Amino acid sequence: MAKTNKSEETRDSEQKTFSSELGGGEFYPDLPRLEFKEILDKSVLVLDCQLIEEFKSKFGIHDALLILIENPDGQFTTITSGEVIIKRIQKAKREGLLPLFGTVSMVKDSYYNIL
Repeated sequence: MAKTNKSEETRDSEQKTFSSELGGGEFYPDLPRLEFKEILDKSVLVLDCQLIEEFKSKFGIHDALLILIENPDGQFTTITSGEVIIKRIQKAKREGLLPLFGTVSMVKDSYYNIL
């Protein structure tokens, strides 16, 4: 039996891993999913998000954002590839501002924003 150093055991038990720091790779799998269009023009509480780079959809390959939201009916996840929404929610998360209330709207029939 190989001897192990006590400091090695302590270091190994304290090592950070991708799963301990980022989770198992699934984004709130137990929660129901809402279609993004179902939250348009409604106030929601944005709790968390996760970026998916190079997401493949029927519209091509682009970045998409999984979003954990809460509304009066409970907590849900949704997904969007709206660039403005992705930038604003990711910035809020990076700056430690989440959770934040917001209303998603279409601006000039051109892009989505969250205010």
